[in-house]
Amino acid sequence: MEDKKIIGLLFSRVEHAINELSIRFGKQLSRIAYNILGNLSDAEECTNDTYLALWNAIPPASPDPLAPYVYRTGRNIALKKLEINMAKKRNGRYDLSLDELNECLPGDDLEQLIDAKELGRAIDRFLSGNSKENRYIFLRRYWFGDSVKDIADALNMQENAVSVRLNRLRKSLKDHLQKEGYNYEA
Repeated sequence: MEDKKIIGLLFSRVEHAINELSIRFGKQLSRIAYNILGNLSDAEECTNDTYLALWNAIPPASPDPLAPYVYRTGRNIALKKLEINMAKKRNGRYDLSLDELNECLPGDDLEQLIDAKELGRAIDRFLSGNSKENRYIFLRRYWFGDSVKDIADALNMQENAVSVRLNRLRKSLKDHLQKEGYNYEA
């Protein structure tokens, strides 16, 4: 079903909208949550919480396009759940990709930096100057939290080639951010 039809169902408060959200976005939402949390039942809970959050947000929101709104909502819910879980222990799967990025970002608190709009725009400018494949690899690793193996499989590449590409992207990002005035202290 098209985004506008799903939004129309949500505006009409038709419960079938949740089923349509699940059909259209459920698999990817679950993958995002699982990549962040590393736990299937937590990922399922976050996916369901995302549907509820969307039900409550639309209306009045009328996102266009719908997909980024859905995925951002789901990702934020999973990150909140991760924060709760991390109070108990460290989550190695998602933390590893964040630790990789931390090496090229300025400052001490990565969570504050990720949320900073200005830094986000600088990263957007960096990504827009890269090839479509590099953008895909970067987003799959650092937004969706996919493993290097999953990215390599999706692109029919060797894992080492993806790792090298990610390393070069991080170095380029660091240089780009320094040129944009973000001070990096090792």
